[in-house]
Amino acid sequence: MKPAQVQSQLTRVLSSAIAELRDPRIPLIVTVDHVNMTPDYGLARVYVSAIGADMPALLEALTHARGHLQREVAQHVRMRRTPTLEFYDAAQARF
Repeated sequence: MKPAQVQSQLTRVLSSAIAELRDPRIPLIVTVDHVNMTPDYGLARVYVSAIGADMPALLEALTHARGHLQREVAQHVRMRRTPTLEFYDAAQARF
């Protein structure tokens, strides 16, 4: 698969998986703005935003749920190996 296809699939899968998380630090609407993959597909940098959210707490909650989110990616995206997910504030990112 091409990197752009993988990134769009990851964006879609992560958006729905994050929406299903039940953590008080995660607001109801979290937007996955962009996913950046390393060339070897070993690492996915996920840029998220949420209106009025406490971003440090949100990023901490997503990092805490990383294992669950990686399992969701493994189930829904056909790849040789599932990338490690890292979460960043989209407002402070330069794509």
